[in-house]
Amino acid sequence: MKNLQSSQKDYATVILVESNLLERENFIQFSLEEEWRVVICEDGLEVIQWLNNNSTADLLVIEENSTPISGYQIADYIKKELGLALPVIITTGEIPIVQERRVLAYAEGIIKKPFIAATTILQITKTLEKSIEIAPEKNDYYSLNYLNDLSGGDEEFIMELLKVFSASVNTELKNLNEGLTQKDYLRIREIAHGIKPSFDMIENKKGKGICRLLDSAVDERDVPKLIEELNLEFAKINKQLINDFPELNLR
Repeated sequence: MKNLQSSQKDYATVILVESNLLERENFIQFSLEEEWRVVICEDGLEVIQWLNNNSTADLLVIEENSTPISGYQIADYIKKELGLALPVIITTGEIPIVQERRVLAYAEGIIKKPFIAATTILQITKTLEKSIEIAPEKNDYYSLNYLNDLSGGDEEFIMELLKVFSASVNTELKNLNEGLTQKDYLRIREIAHGIKPSFDMIENKKGKGICRLLDSAVDERDVPKLIEELNLEFAKINKQLINDFPELNLR
């Protein structure tokens, strides 16, 4: 898996779903001035197909009432099913504050139509500056979706959390192996309980599941095998992180 960090940059790729042809042309005009590459998709299904067939995009701008799948549903599907932290801006008309909050539960921003160049460019620029995106190649070991949501796309904060994850879990696994040598099963349960949220944070279900088993009344005969599997899973996660984020200098 390759990790791409999004920022406000030349040639950012913006996917647009807009049924109103005048609004579409307006958006394309100021995008050309900003040197954004605009990909026009007719609906959410075409967006999914494009993402599956191409390397990546930097932003999706999609109308709230897109059919046959709404902007909310597409934003949710991209993050949960495709494993992308692709930022999404939903475009709307005038809507109540309560509805705006609902929109922001699914997307990183709102743009109200008609498109006004200055405000639209500002919203897109801000979103690109703070977003982190994971390219759609398959990654079985971790996801940044939760951290991205937690931090509001703060790249520096996410990088720091990944460093803490790698260092702290590595230390605790050494303690876990020591506990196994000493057959200290109470200590093993306590360590497993303590590091379970770390695997949950990066959405690694296997690591979280093994920790849950070690933290339960598992047969002591099964403990060595579970610890071996947990060590192996962490090694795979760490290797993937080293590959994706060499600037972190993980070991």
